[in-house]
Amino acid sequence: MDRATANRSTPEPGAAATDAQWTAFYEHLAALGVLRQAALAAGIRPEMVYDRRRSDTDFAKQTDHLRLRDKLAP
Repeated sequence: MDRATANRSTPEPGAAATDAQWTAFYEHLAALGVLRQAALAAGIRPEMVYDRRRSDTDFAKQTDHLRLRDKLAP
């Protein structure tokens, strides 16, 4: 690795994440992992949903609507 690459890939010490940020990050990953495992157990392949969203605009609109509805729910 040359010096320019090393300089770009080395994080700044001031930008280091706090413990709370790391905890939130890992909790988010854990939730996504649980959701993915539940989807796979139910026979839902995320790749197939992605492909269907790209090819079927009505399905994409429906899933967008559901995602927004769930996001706005208390």
